Amino acid sequence: MAAVTRNILCALGLALALARLAPCARAQGVNPAIAAAETRVSLGITATGYSYHEGFDNTSDQESGVLPGFSLGASRLGPALGLPDVYTGVVYDFSGGALGYQGYLQGTSQGLVPYDQSEAARFNHVEVQLGVAVPLSHAVSVLPFIATGYQSWSRNIGGSGGYGSFYHAALAGFGAKLDYAATGRLVLSASAEGLAVVGGGVSAPALGFSGSFGTSGEEAVRLGADWRLDNVWHVFAGLEMRHFNYAGSKPSNGFYEPTSSTFAARGEMGVAFGFP
Repeated sequence: MAAVTRNILCALGLALALARLAPCARAQGVNPAIAAAETRVSLGITATGYSYHEGFDNTSDQESGVLPGFSLGASRLGPALGLPDVYTGVVYDFSGGALGYQGYLQGTSQGLVPYDQSEAARFNHVEVQLGVAVPLSHAVSVLPFIATGYQSWSRNIGGSGGYGSFYHAALAGFGAKLDYAATGRLVLSASAEGLAVVGGGVSAPALGFSGSFGTSGEEAVRLGADWRLDNVWHVFAGLEMRHFNYAGSKPSNGFYEPTSSTFAARGEMGVAFGFP
């Protein structure tokens, strides 16, 4: 957690440094098109490709596939607490469906049993962000932010004859977003964030197993575009790539969770209601 605190302080320090480097732009304020793109309530449909890998006892499990889903978001960029361009935002992402599974079933009378079919999977991710936008020019602003959140993964391996497991973790870290007002209605953006995966764990009730994870890392980059149709309605699209690790657990009841790596590539499009 000390590393997370240092990262948050670095992000806030970066915001202050950028503010000093762009006094003229700060006097003009954030471009109205950028402020409009960042002040909205949004609903999107998503398609996410997942690739998961873990290794244990000289074997490995791999899961992959593309899952449909949706996103819900709300954000605001404007004056608050005596500051001119404070950003607050929250986004929730869900995806669910069948992933292809190549690996082994545990907890059977035969020990590890090869299994190559599909599993039912559901992913949830929620994140809250707080930052301050710093205009670098009339058309460009950078937005350093701190972030906290939660993510979970539920899966059922082997159907009625298999077992379900539930993964969860809290998130904390920082990031930055670059907004470019290409026109008075079109805003392009790019963002990156680094998060600590903390307080995580996994449980598999059918196996009588539960375990806690150590701290690991999560990284994400995203490209986006927001087109304002009129004073309130927007359409948007985005592409995100996210990677995270779970640190694994100690043995419990004869089982343990190995370290794992997950990569997710998500495409999104949707509509948003802005506040004039």
